[in-house]
Amino acid sequence: MKLITAIIRPDRLADVKTALFRIGVTGLSLSIVQGHGGEQETIEHYRGSTVVMEFTEKVKIEMAVSEPFVRPAIDAILGAARTGNVGDGKIFVQPLDQVIRIRTGEENNAALTPISADAVQERTIRETQQRSAAK
Repeated sequence: MKLITAIIRPDRLADVKTALFRIGVTGLSLSIVQGHGGEQETIEHYRGSTVVMEFTEKVKIEMAVSEPFVRPAIDAILGAARTGNVGDGKIFVQPLDQVIRIRTGEENNAALTPISADAVQERTIRETQQRSAAK
């Protein structure tokens, strides 16, 4: 089990969410954060004063996933969040010792993912083929 934390551009959130949902990762938390990385500071003018904006608004996404979902989740975030410009963000992957679903008391993998990554990928391929055939 891993905790994946991604810091991304706010305008990439919809694409990242769609990519994660497509692979079956639907349990996630979002936070609006501000940070400073490789971007250059911007200068804005506010009520006649010059203001240096040192921090940039980002979105922090956190998700706990079982082992089969780690690489697909990373690939989904990379594919959907990357613009190729400075400030695209970071992905952090950390081990999780224990997870407990409060509603049911289920623990660890049972508390995370009801189906395997392979099942999700097979379903996605089937749905894509059906949509292509319908066109």
